[in-house]
Amino acid sequence: MPAKKIIVFLGSTRDGRLGDKVANYVRNVLEQTGMSAKIFDPLEMDFQMLRQPLHFMKDKSAAPSWVTEANKEIESADGFVVVLSEYNCGVPPALSNMMNHFPPASYRHRPCSIVTYSMGDFGGIRAATVVQPFLSELGMISLPVRVALPAVHKKFDEGGQPNDARFQDNVLRLVNELSCVLHNSQFTN
Repeated sequence: MPAKKIIVFLGSTRDGRLGDKVANYVRNVLEQTGMSAKIFDPLEMDFQMLRQPLHFMKDKSAAPSWVTEANKEIESADGFVVVLSEYNCGVPPALSNMMNHFPPASYRHRPCSIVTYSMGDFGGIRAATVVQPFLSELGMISLPVRVALPAVHKKFDEGGQPNDARFQDNVLRLVNELSCVLHNSQFTN
């Protein structure tokens, strides 16, 4: 059986961001549990300010090839993980801009897990509440297990490895839930 393909959407472009450490750790855990994972990073992909989403283009062949290739990856993904920080109690603009480039049909009826982080005490939990309707509108099914990482600036060592056992356990729990949903098996805490 081929490995389940997961796309990890990273929602931050801030200078000095810490979300890349969070997303890389989530990707590593996904891969350690036998899944294939790729990060869509708005700093590494050529996402310009959205003017015309792919599904509204009259001539889709005029779309940049990287957009159509990225859309094919989204369409072929088995599930998604969204990693985001809280931006003024809202969805980070880089995340919504990136994800809105693609048709909702490309995401439809697949599971999505949510990981939030912040430098504050609540770990971006409000962002999880705000992003869920956005993900639902795109057609994703948000899974119940979520990870919120407070004081993110204190939770990784110099090498980018997490030093917080609770965060590590929570990410593994989230990945196990996603895996169980994808393999139609019973999830247990």
